[in-house]
Amino acid sequence: MKSLSLLTALVLGGATCASPLAAQPDDSLSAPTASAYLQRFLDERPRNSQPTAQTVERLARLASDPVDVNRATASTLGALPGLSPLLARRIVEHRAEQGPFSSPDALTAVEGLSRSTVHRVRPFLTAESPSSSNNARSSVGTVLQQLEVEVLQRATRDLDLGRGFADDTTRTTFQGPPGRLTTRFRAHHPRHGQLALTLDKDPGEALRWRPDDAQYGFDHVAGNLTLRDLGPVETLIVGDYSAQFGQGVTLWRGFTIGKGRDPVSPLVRSGRGLVPFQSTSERRFFRGAAATVRLPASVRVSGFASHRRRDATPHADTSNGPIRNLSTGGLHRTPSELRRRNTLGITTTGGAVDLQQGGLRIGAVGYRSTFDRLLRPPRDPYRRYSVSGTSTSMIGTYARVLVSNYTIFGEAARASTRQYGGVLGATLDHDGRVQALLLGRYYPPSFPGLYNSAVGESGDTQNEIGVYTGLQVQVAESWRVGVYVDQYRFPWVRYSVPRPSRGIDARAVIGYEPRPWLSSSLQVQAEREGAGTERTGPGGRVLSAIRTETRQSARWETEYVFSDALTLRTRLQLSRFRAEGTPASYGLLVAQGIGMRPIESVSVDARLALFDTDDYASRIYAYERDLLYSFSVPALYGEGHRSYVLLQYEATSSLTIEAKYGVTWYPRRRTLGSGLNATDGPTSRELRLQVRWAP
Repeated sequence: MKSLSLLTALVLGGATCASPLAAQPDDSLSAPTASAYLQRFLDERPRNSQPTAQTVERLARLASDPVDVNRATASTLGALPGLSPLLARRIVEHRAEQGPFSSPDALTAVEGLSRSTVHRVRPFLTAESPSSSNNARSSVGTVLQQLEVEVLQRATRDLDLGRGFADDTTRTTFQGPPGRLTTRFRAHHPRHGQLALTLDKDPGEALRWRPDDAQYGFDHVAGNLTLRDLGPVETLIVGDYSAQFGQGVTLWRGFTIGKGRDPVSPLVRSGRGLVPFQSTSERRFFRGAAATVRLPASVRVSGFASHRRRDATPHADTSNGPIRNLSTGGLHRTPSELRRRNTLGITTTGGAVDLQQGGLRIGAVGYRSTFDRLLRPPRDPYRRYSVSGTSTSMIGTYARVLVSNYTIFGEAARASTRQYGGVLGATLDHDGRVQALLLGRYYPPSFPGLYNSAVGESGDTQNEIGVYTGLQVQVAESWRVGVYVDQYRFPWVRYSVPRPSRGIDARAVIGYEPRPWLSSSLQVQAEREGAGTERTGPGGRVLSAIRTETRQSARWETEYVFSDALTLRTRLQLSRFRAEGTPASYGLLVAQGIGMRPIESVSVDARLALFDTDDYASRIYAYERDLLYSFSVPALYGEGHRSYVLLQYEATSSLTIEAKYGVTWYPRRRTLGSGLNATDGPTSRELRLQVRWAP
């Protein structure tokens, strides 16, 4: 492929030519942006773990509303990406002994916080003076003055439409227009709470006003009123919310960061408790009321009650028959999808008790859910232990203790099947230069849960046993090496895997950051796992079996900030896939990105990526920058190129306009996609527009 060879030469040549210019920028350039962290996170998600809208929006929200290091608790700081509970506690202790921090960069004075660590978490932190924090609660007038209002309108659509949008009434088509519309409103006070509303319509969904079916124009409506610091009431939420406690074995909905470039701190969780929900995700939240109350002796008690309807597939087309399974797609474009909408009503009540004193945190959490229709999964072996009946519940206890440079943590839970599951781990943090983690997990097959999401390979906190080992070393001021090995097995069958299986996932990352304006990394990952297949048995019978599949990938990327007006990003990635008994397939991606700010109010981000893979199995995921609170991680396979241009215009200090145009071209293909999403031609194009007003 000539174009791929040409871009490879340009990329390598550009990287070589940039080195003589390394002395031009100065070290006062700002820390990496939140979008740079987001790129690392989304690029490094496990192959079978899909990025959630809640996680992406949480990272973007942290960037727009950074945490004040002079007021935040250890629990709040420990929930930030890149900060462990041990480092969070040291920040709070240093603040109590030495006084407030003059800026986030002053965190380097804290034991164990190196310059590179502060550099990575810098986008999510701010440092306000104590006087401004105190004034935030001085009067109603001051509260209103500090109220932050945000209104956002987003419109996106594919320019090459699938067959579902054809004007053909003789077959099934989508019932709504091809565009996606998202509207957000948020009035937020950093200390006292918020009022939020999110409206969203997916492509192909119709705008309908049907209050009896809980549809008010947009297909998805979420909102809440959140109040904080009402005397002993720490948090009160009316509307939609999520809950995060312990290590996620019992109850965790929403923001998670798993295995990736940082092999230690993201896997030691610090639950945020009850959290207002404002995402476009349509299934990972509760609806009702929730509150957390502070009691003496550093005890917090939380309680919540929820009733909402979930999409589900019935066994028969009846109004009260049993349910086969819960649907997770959230799409309502065709008559069959609409029949699944809001089919099952779920009522959930639960609560938690949390005690935190010094380096000890211990708590208990539980919930019970009842269904208004019988949940009866099919008899497929892999669904044998799924949630069933008219109710389910789970209760657990968690603990974390900080001793010197060590953190010991764990959680154990009991499901309604009377089966136990849990995690147990320990970390070492030696002066911020050496971090190590040993984590074991045990989720038996008969450990079903509706709302848990703990560390794991499969994405389900069920049918998995594993041991994870991670190590990160600051070998020099500019060099950091991270390694992890995750060994796991599935003791029961899974979807398309007819027997128990096992696997191993290993990754090594070498990061080089000699200056704030220059960073480069090389990472290598290898995975081996059992997958389902078919073999010919005696008499020519076709038998279900498993085979070993291996995947390897290597990625080199570098970012060079010439100035605040020009940034270059280069990426080279290789992939290899081999299934037992078949030849290996390979993939290659070469990408060159550029970020420009020609004038103060305009910024441009663009990238051209050329890819060539032998098949879908050797596909390459490549994160690309997107509109605020949105994300894009296309799976590139076959031969072609992908390019995009993202434009941001700050019309005024309170009005921002964003536009993105992207195109993917496959020269050897005449159709793209499948089913109702299939399009004619070798090109896929999309246009995304967004307006944000924040006075």
